[in-house]
Amino acid sequence: MEFVTAVFHFFADFFNAFVKPLAPYFIENLSIDNRTFASFMALLGGLTSLFQVFFGMYFDGKKRDGLYITVIVLLEIFFVSFLGFVNSVFLFFLLVVIIRVLNSIFHPIGASFAGKSEKGKHIAIFSVAGTLGAGLAPLFITIFQGYVGIKKMYILTFSVSIFLLVLSRTILHYEKKAVRKNLSFRGDILKLWSIFLIVASRSFSMDIFHTYIPIYVNEVGKSLIIGGSILTFGMILGVFTNFFGTIVLEKTNDRFTNTVGFLGMGFFGLLFVLVPHLYLKIVFFILFDGFSFFTMSSNIVSAQKLLPNNKALASSISMGFSWAIGSFLSSGYAAIFGNNTMLMFLSASVLPVLTIFVYNLSLRRE
Repeated sequence: MEFVTAVFHFFADFFNAFVKPLAPYFIENLSIDNRTFASFMALLGGLTSLFQVFFGMYFDGKKRDGLYITVIVLLEIFFVSFLGFVNSVFLFFLLVVIIRVLNSIFHPIGASFAGKSEKGKHIAIFSVAGTLGAGLAPLFITIFQGYVGIKKMYILTFSVSIFLLVLSRTILHYEKKAVRKNLSFRGDILKLWSIFLIVASRSFSMDIFHTYIPIYVNEVGKSLIIGGSILTFGMILGVFTNFFGTIVLEKTNDRFTNTVGFLGMGFFGLLFVLVPHLYLKIVFFILFDGFSFFTMSSNIVSAQKLLPNNKALASSISMGFSWAIGSFLSSGYAAIFGNNTMLMFLSASVLPVLTIFVYNLSLRRE
């Protein structure tokens, strides 16, 4: 059953990742400037991720996880069908909000389902499936837009919906034991402080890079498909590093895993900024993305171990709340400096180095 949930995660994140690679398309057709688009996407990502905490608390007390997973993902796919028909900024923003909220609802309950047997590899497979879906999406949707057009998105969404309905038969009737204990801030929530710090920082840096890569590629005169391809290659590498990071965690510890991931982010992010050659920049971005995903599954595993009776809540904090804070910060930063593309990349490269220094310092004091 965990594999079925991973498939749902693949398609949930696949369709959710359609908007950013099409940034130049929406910016041109809806007359939005770079700063407004980037700031909105970051702010929305923060708000919807923040809601994951409440969804996690709610679904920890519910039993029919399989039913909820099916309904939520199918609704998300349904609304994606209308992306090609929006003709105003307001309708575009509203539609993206709905899609992102549904995606946010799915994640804590999906991660809780994946972790029900308390095996790290199941959580890793779940996380990797989402990474793979989000990774393939930029290349797919830019090609789809170029050769078919997003107004015909309904062909794709209808086909996938039928497939998921058939697949859902294996999880629809699943019922879990709804065991939820009362939480204290100091005794429980505060345990997740180091995970919060890591995920919030990673969210800030990844959000900036993933938002600005298509914009930067467009600025240097390359096609929409090139921008989407670069995002895809980075996230495909992230599929492997995501799973590998969990293996490293099981062999070592949180500290070592996070240090490797963040130093890699900082190093290759700075090379991306400093090296002028475009093709080398592409290579460095892909490596930056690989190290960004290195700690993604491992942080979820660590959070669920710290709160074993509140897996959805633990997952929502490690995937949602912490990610939200990072997105809020990147949104505000983009609102001020968002028209200076290279400054945004530089900031997103320096932060991981500063974060891992603070993280290791705080662990020593404990």
